[in-house]
This record gives sequence, C-alpha cells and structure tokens, in this order.
Amino acid sequence: MNKFEKLQKNIDNKLLTIKRIGSRGEGVSNLTTEINYRESDYTFFVPFTLPDEIVVVKPTLSTSEGVRADLVEIKSASPKRISPKCKHFFKCGGCLLQHWKFEDYSSWKIGKVSLPIIKISPTTTIKEIKTSSIKSRRHVKLKAKKYKYITIIGFNEYKSKFITKIEKCIIIKSELEELIHNLEKPLHKLLNVGNEIDIHANLLDNGVDLLINGIEKIDYHKLNIFIESISLSSIIRFHRGLNDNTNELLFTSDLSVLSNKSFSSITFPPPGGFLQASVEGENAILESVIQGLNENKKTKLICELFCGSGTITLPLLKKRYQIHAFELDKESLKSLDIACRKEGFGNRVKTKERDLKNFPLTSEELSKYDAIIVDPPRSGAKLQFLNIAQSNVSTIISISCNVNTFVRDAKILIESNYELKWVQPIDQFLFSAHVELVAIFQLK
Repeated sequence: MNKFEKLQKNIDNKLLTIKRIGSRGEGVSNLTTEINYRESDYTFFVPFTLPDEIVVVKPTLSTSEGVRADLVEIKSASPKRISPKCKHFFKCGGCLLQHWKFEDYSSWKIGKVSLPIIKISPTTTIKEIKTSSIKSRRHVKLKAKKYKYITIIGFNEYKSKFITKIEKCIIIKSELEELIHNLEKPLHKLLNVGNEIDIHANLLDNGVDLLINGIEKIDYHKLNIFIESISLSSIIRFHRGLNDNTNELLFTSDLSVLSNKSFSSITFPPPGGFLQASVEGENAILESVIQGLNENKKTKLICELFCGSGTITLPLLKKRYQIHAFELDKESLKSLDIACRKEGFGNRVKTKERDLKNFPLTSEELSKYDAIIVDPPRSGAKLQFLNIAQSNVSTIISISCNVNTFVRDAKILIESNYELKWVQPIDQFLFSAHVELVAIFQLK
C-alpha cells in the first residue's frame, strides 16, 4: 500500500477484538481481511477502545504501519471501561484515555517507560510514576475559527482539522477555561468569516500571557477594539505572531513573571514560550534533577543543553551550582539573562546561542564539566549524545518527553561505559499518550 491512502467511504465495517493499547494510546488489533481488494493480515489502530473489547470499526486510512479505523459500535465492553468525566471526550482530541480505569491507565504509562528501558538496561530502577492533578495544566494551544454567526474556540478533534468548541475542561486550570469564554465575542469582532487562528496561552503569576498567530493582516483599528475588550480581563500581555516568525507586542499591563514557590525561583517566559505543563510536573523534574546531581558530591560546573528560558537553570543557580546554558531560541535566552541579572547570578552562569541539533557541543567542549543536563525536543538529540558519550563526564541527566527517542539516545551512552542508574516517569499530560521521564546516567 501507499504510505497514506484514504479508503472509500463505502468500505465494509470490520469486527475486531482489541489486543492491547499501542504507544499512541489507541486500541490495536490484527485481522486477516480484504482492504481495497487486497487481502492480507492487517494491523488496525482504533481510538477510544480497550484491551479485550469486541468492536465494530470503519476503516478510514491505510498507512505504512497499518489501517486506521473509527469506532462504530462496542459489541462487548471491557470491565475496565468507565464513563469519561469530560463531556467533550470522544470529540476533543486533547484526551484519549479518559474511558479507562485510572489504575490501569497509569500502569500502562509506567509500562510504556519501563518495558523498553529494561530491554536495554535490565538493572535500571524504574521509580513510581508521579502524576499531575486534574485541572493543573497552565498552558494551552487552542484553535479558533470564525463562522458567520459564531466563533468557535477549542481543540482539534482526534486526527482531524475540525475544531471542537470547549465549554468545560477537566485538564486546564480554571483561569484558562475562563479565558476561552472571555475571548469568544472579542475574537468574533476581530476576525473575518473563515479565519482560523492559533492561540497560545500561558498562565503566569498575575494573569494570562497571550500570543495569537494568524492575525498578522488585521489592521490596527480592529486590533485596538480587541485590546480594549480584553484589557479588563485576566490577560496581562498580548502579542501577535508575524510572517517573519517574530512577535509584535500589542498590549501589556503587568510583569510577565512566573514563580516557582517550591524552589524560590522566578522566570520571565517569552510570548508563547515553553512551560512545563503543570507546577507538579515541573517540580517532579527538578526534584529528580537535583537528586541526580546530589549523587555526585563533587559536582560544581554544569552544562545544560536545550535550557529554554531557565525553568531548570534558575533553581539550580539557587543551589550554588555554576552553569553554562545552551539554547537556540534567542527570546528564551534573553528571558533567562533577564532573570539571572535580577537574581544577581551573573558571575555563576553563562548563556550561549547554539543550534544543538545540527552543531552539537563536541566531546572536547563537554569534557570540562562535572555534569551534563540535556532536555531535547521530542525528536531527541542523537548527534549530541554521540559526543556526550565520548566526553567522559561522570554524571549525565537526560529529560525526555519521548520514550522512543530516549531509548535510542540512551543506548549510545550505555554502549559507551555509562550505567543507567534510575528513571523517574512523570505524567504531566493526563489521559493522553504522552509520558515524560528523568534519567540518571553515571560513568562506570
């Protein structure tokens, strides 16, 4: 079959028994059947199903991995199926696993981390998973589209461009839920019929930091009306994204500060800047990083790769470490530099703009450090790990949001005389297929 091939709408429904939940959170089944006049043993991927369920599905798309299908009917439900708490579930693509008993869902996430890691390092300790609370998410990326009589704000349906209007959400903090309602009328006046935009909202100390992409052509008269309508809301700063990938500041009313009270640190995130999804998730990461550093009492000078705007850097500077922090995004580095100056950390931190994916630090550059902290994007950092493996730095702390790329990169260290001591799984993205981890490597 072609890599992606849409299937005809009149294709026959299929009866399947779901065998397991795959890495993307979908039910997985196998069936020998005919698809587009080709008989074969196909792997089916069906969202919103559970192991051992007998279901009727409608095949929709064939891929190089198998056949994607929509759930039509549950003939025999799993005893572990529960009623989802959110009324938008099955429509909104933000959650995929609310219909599963929480203990089984959580065990699946632990297995998603532990099973591939134990294969490459059988002696590694996998710690108990740390899970964020309901209504704890403090940043969202929303979609909005204007129709003739209404503007809809919400999330895309699963594997779809259709936007589900969100009224209540059990994941995001109440202030962000309120933001959705507060933006509907102002956006309806701002947008033209058919306009579709991206809304990035970060909840900071004093309110919401808002970045909207897709309104670069709207004139200042309409923008001023929009700003006037939001000026009394919880929004403290508003930028719009421009075609050259820069952001234009249009409104500000208060300091754009984000505090971590547990670690007495303050950051100044750039518009649309990356935040850990929840305070609990951020603290779980920091606690694991600090524990990993404490296991080598001689650690003084740290190399931090992919440092962002300093959510890890600043708490560690409070612990009296010296840090060299590397990042590609200029705005994030600028934010980190501002925070460091305000805290008086200037003599203990150096920041450097660097494209670590394409121009990683060499093993020679890395060799002077006592510890390396690396927090790459989902695609991992294979080239950088190859150089880390040759650096002979005693402690490596890897933070990852993708188990598959973590395992690939971890094997490089394990094959180069590093021991993977322990791993801390962290579930910040409730009821999704995503799981994060912090891993501690020691040079043997």
